Order: sequence, then structure tokens, then C-alpha cells
Amino acid sequence: MRMTIKADQYEKIINSINVGNSIAESDYLLESARVETPVFFGVLEDKYDIVLGRKGAGKTAIFKLIDFMKKFLLGRRNLVILSGVNASGESIFNKFKNSFKKFSENDFENFWKLYFISLIYNEFIMNPLFDAKLSGCTKEINELRKECQTAGIPSIPANKSKTQLIDWIINNLRSFKIKAPVIVDTKNPTLFSVTPTIEVEFKDKTKTVQEQESIYINNIGATLKSVLLKSGFKVWIILDRLDEVFDRYSSTEFNGLRGLLKAYKSFDIGSEKDIFRIKIFLRDDIKSFLTDNNIYKQFFSKKDVPPLVAATHIFSKESPTLSWSEDEIEQLILNRLLLTKTPLWDYLEIEKDYSNLKEAEIQEKLKDDLRNKNIRIKYWNQIFPEKISSSDSIKWIFTHLKDSNDVVTPRTVIDMLEAANNYQKKKMQTNFSDSQIIFPVEALKDGISVASKAKLEKDIYNEFPKDQKNIKMLIKIGKYKLDKQELKKNFGKQWEQTVENLKRIGILRYIKNSDEYRIEFLFRPAMNIIYKY
Repeated sequence: MRMTIKADQYEKIINSINVGNSIAESDYLLESARVETPVFFGVLEDKYDIVLGRKGAGKTAIFKLIDFMKKFLLGRRNLVILSGVNASGESIFNKFKNSFKKFSENDFENFWKLYFISLIYNEFIMNPLFDAKLSGCTKEINELRKECQTAGIPSIPANKSKTQLIDWIINNLRSFKIKAPVIVDTKNPTLFSVTPTIEVEFKDKTKTVQEQESIYINNIGATLKSVLLKSGFKVWIILDRLDEVFDRYSSTEFNGLRGLLKAYKSFDIGSEKDIFRIKIFLRDDIKSFLTDNNIYKQFFSKKDVPPLVAATHIFSKESPTLSWSEDEIEQLILNRLLLTKTPLWDYLEIEKDYSNLKEAEIQEKLKDDLRNKNIRIKYWNQIFPEKISSSDSIKWIFTHLKDSNDVVTPRTVIDMLEAANNYQKKKMQTNFSDSQIIFPVEALKDGISVASKAKLEKDIYNEFPKDQKNIKMLIKIGKYKLDKQELKKNFGKQWEQTVENLKRIGILRYIKNSDEYRIEFLFRPAMNIIYKY
């Protein structure tokens, strides 16, 4: 039998709860409350280079966690983490959008290569933090500089901000125009492999004929590898927020990200020792746009998607699409509620459970214990209803927050928790009374409604702008059950393609037994579709 929570105690508990922020860049609980998923470990163990997931699925969280762990990874593994974006999350590429619109896929490939080399030089080789270990690599570093010069890469400036580096790279890219594609020898993938003859048009007419006809850059990888092997360092460059660099589903985005993937492929210089890696965090629908002809033709109907050379090799270290199990979501929620000392600890008698331990020790032990299902259930059932509509409450929450691809994102969960807590705070202002549970059903329902609106308007509409009109048609229809005839009537001859898109983005689910489509629970509140929870 539940104990009644006195109104004074309940108000203290509700007012003290802070579940963090659903945006990873602003989430101060990200590190302390993290759930170490298989994909997170896969990235750390160098199993994955390309991390795929929907908006809000946790890509930026993994990116930020690796960035948080820089000192640990440097000390434990001699692994240097170089972030390709600002730690604050601010996009450093937005300033250059107009310049990028003029770039071809090959231009972008060379842009990314120059950017990566510049980061290595600016933030690793010229960084005083690494002087001691790099002091014995003078010969190798000079060879690296020499190969850069041979390749036609101007002297790389040190002590520049990332924005200054990008500006420098774009200005130097303008000094020549490649007229033949940069390619990779798939039998011997080396950094900056190119065709034996590349025709280059230099603005600087003082260049020699030989310099104008050839750009040889395939030896840079070998010299960088020599520096790393001799110094004992490993280097990872990590890139996130790529969906904010270019206009969505534009030719610039296509060229920019295809160029990035080709540049990534060229940097495979030490696979047996994982001495150099580029880690790319990418939305899964963007990968489809870059490689799937059916998706590509929705935006460029008169063209087929160009083949991506060595695509199998490029995606050989891609992660499974980020998804969260019911147990992981349960652990995520409890980590955020319990790993900071608040009056909730008193209610749950946590310090009594961990007597003789200091606060920091309790937090560490509790985090480890919350990996145990039985311990989670013990605390969960004192915070949430045990059952909602005959289901375990965690299953009910999971069902109402998943899309039609069965994906529940941490962002949606945190939005739901924050809204449920705010609902109870507001309720206490006009109904100050004892309570039987921390989060009653009505608070969770309100939280789901708020999370639903955020998911549709902030994520789906931004990720899939071309599908907005079709989603609004579903809103106009106003039902969550839809048969094929009704869909054909409202969407016309292309209704099957439209429905496939709405399934792909997570809104519609096909129900085989009844041969109909249904709008997922998650989106019904935002679409003003009334139904029983």
C-alpha cells in the first residue's frame, strides 16, 4: 500500500525536480545521468565511425559525452579528440552558406580534406599541450609540411579559430579549380588519393605549367601516420550538427555531405591501429537522401542519384540507427530523477538504503544499481503508477512516445517529463493537497501532449519540410484510423508514395490485420485527434 505524501513534502519534491534539458548542448545532466548504450560503447571502442539516428535520438549526446571525456581518453589511451564544431553547439559553418552554394561535390571533398588537415595542424601539431611528445617527431612533421606544399596546399596557419580556418580554406580553394574528380584507389585507400593527372586552373598565373596540371596529395596520409606512430598518439576528429550546415534536401547539402563521406573514406590511413579516425554523427534520413534513388528523386525528379564510389567501404563502420529500448528509457528517466540529491531522496529513503556512504559515493553506487531491473522497479513504482490502462506504466509511456518506426527519442522523453512536472507544479498552486504518487496519470497525459507538439512542430516539420502539407491533410481529415480508399481520395494518384513517406518519417503505421493505416499515439495530441489514452 502506498504511503500518502503530505502536501508540504510533495511540494518540496515537485519544486526540486529538474530533469535537465532535451537539447543536448544545454543539458547539464548529460554526463552525470548518461545511459551507456551499445552505440555509445561502439563509438568508444572504435567499432563505429558513422553514427545514424533521428533528430533527438541521442547523436549529439554521444558527441558531447566523447567531448567531455577528452582528458580521460588522452590520459588513458593517448587519444586526442578534435571537435570539428564549436563545443557550444553553435554552427561555425552558417556564415559561409553563400560560398558553399557555389561548391561542387568535388569542391566539398577538397574543402573537408583541407579542413581536417588544418584541424590536425592547428589543434594537434601546433598545440603546446603535445609539445613534449611531438618534440621527437621534428623530421616527420617537416615531411608532413613538405607533402602539403607538394600537394599545392598553402602553408597552414596555426592559432586560428575554426571560423578563421574555414574562411582561410575557402579563400585558398578559390585559388584553383579542379576539373577532374578526386578519386580513391579502393585497393590501397590512402589519404588524398587522386588521379595521376589532375588539371588545375590557378588564378595565380605565375604558377608553372607543371603546377597547373597536377596536384599530388596522396603522400600526406603516410607522413601523418609516421607522426602518429612515432609520437604514440591517436587522433579522432568528431563532427556533429551537420543537418544545420546546409539548407535541407538542397543540392548544396547533397554535394556537401557526399563530399564529406568521400573525404572520410580517403582518411583511412591506419585501420589496423585505429590511429586516425573521423567520427560523423548523421541523421539516418540524410543517408537515405545521399544514397537512395527513390528518396533522391523526390527532390530532384529529373535526375538519378549519382553512384557513390566505394559506398560499401564508406559505410562499413556505420552504427545501427540509434534506438532506445523500454529498459533504457526507464533507466534514462530514473537517472535524471535520482542521481542528484533532492527531497525525492528523503521520500524514497535513498540515504537509508545506502547508509555509511557519502553523497558522491551514493550517486555512483545508485547509478550502477539502476542498471538492475528489480532496483529500478522498486523506485519506479513509488514515483509513477504501477499500471496505466492495464499496462505497466513504463510500457504505456513507451507506447505513447514511440513513432511508427518504434523509435523513442530521449528528447521526447525529457520533454514529457518536464511538462508533467510543470503540470504538477501548477496544480499545487490551486489544489494544495496530499498526494499518493509523484507523477499521476493526468500529469503524464499532459506531458505527452506537450511532447507531441514539440516532436511534430520542432522536429518533424523541420526535418521533413516537404511533408508538411501532407501532415496537415491528415490533421484536416481528423481521424487516427484511415483506410486505403480514404487516403487515395485525399492524396490522389500519388497516395501510395505519400503514405510511404509518412510511414518513413514515423507518423503512419500499417495495420495488416485490418488492412488500414493508423496515426501513431505520439502525434495524435499535436494533430488534435481525440482518442482514449
